[in-house]
Amino acid sequence: MKKVAAVLWVLLFCVVCVPLSAHAAEKEEMVPIAVKVPESWGTPNLWAWADDGTNAFAAWPGEAMEPLAEGWYYLYVPSFVQHVIINANQDTAAPVQTEDVAVEAGAETWITVAEDNTAVVEEQAQLRGEIPAYVEKFVVHAYVPLSWKTVDLWAWSAPDGTNAFAAWPGEPMKEGEDGWFTGKAPTWVNSLIISGNGGEVQTADIAVSGAEVWVTVYEDLTYELSDQDPNKAVDDITVHAKIPADWSGPCCWAWSAPDGTNAFAAWPGEPTAQEEEWYTIAVPGWINSVIINANESAVQTADIAVEAGKDIWVVVTDAENIAVTYEEPAAEAEQPAEDPAPTVEEPKAESNSAADETAQKQSHTGLILICCVAAAGLIGVAAVVVRKRKK
Repeated sequence: MKKVAAVLWVLLFCVVCVPLSAHAAEKEEMVPIAVKVPESWGTPNLWAWADDGTNAFAAWPGEAMEPLAEGWYYLYVPSFVQHVIINANQDTAAPVQTEDVAVEAGAETWITVAEDNTAVVEEQAQLRGEIPAYVEKFVVHAYVPLSWKTVDLWAWSAPDGTNAFAAWPGEPMKEGEDGWFTGKAPTWVNSLIISGNGGEVQTADIAVSGAEVWVTVYEDLTYELSDQDPNKAVDDITVHAKIPADWSGPCCWAWSAPDGTNAFAAWPGEPTAQEEEWYTIAVPGWINSVIINANESAVQTADIAVEAGKDIWVVVTDAENIAVTYEEPAAEAEQPAEDPAPTVEEPKAESNSAADETAQKQSHTGLILICCVAAAGLIGVAAVVVRKRKK
């Protein structure tokens, strides 16, 4: 029995591990895109997606590109990418960007952007030499004291001491609209330091695992480390939607504005589930914008601004008329059924036989009262009575 049990355990191990290995082997291939932009643009960003709406990056404006040479920049994207937008100066009053630029999926691409923001795409290299090999990186977020004027990221591999950057204090981190600074380090590092003011102040060594992290640094240089955005560590909320009768298969697209972080990987978002007259879906509690779309995204609402962290009910009358509440709207009162109009029966005309009978009675009475009236006179009176009763 022990041998049988051992064999079963081995088989179970194989069944579990084979799918995991296959999944690991499906890692997306990365290909480079090189871009040259006008000098007024500064460092460009790249936004990229596939025909089916799958985005390469979590939030607009995408990823900052790396300097290459002679005014060129480069960035590696997943091989599924078929469209890109090059943009820059997003944190200024005059942001710039190209239109949708089509590229061949899985191919190295070179794009030249003109002063009028138009783009020319070429697949042949426009520089001598090769684009640096792809290095997988992870994002480091840091929230630091206001007294820090600059923020830098230093990273290395312990205990061998291999540094990710050429010289201390490392790579400058970029400040976002939410007050967090971001930088990137190769996934092979396991240690980092956040420093400020050109390296004058710094944290102690921070142990990491090569995955995205958030570091909150305090005035006394102590820190808290998290693998989730502290601003978005909230419970999911439910979006309820009521749609027009000619809308079918509704989906929900949701994101956080103005940073542009999407709740779902690809447009048109996720399908909703019908619960009686409402369609519902759970979304992250940090979202503050939604779009309800249907008919395979052929119809949709405009952007709907909502309060983060609250369940919402969206009543769509049509694409341009939407009502939002944070409590379920009261059901419309049913109109009482109207009482049917009373049936008025028409008086029935007396039949000829009834009239004749009445005439006969009257005639008989006339005979008793007036015995001297002639027979012809009695018949005439009866005929007159009959005619009156039939009217």
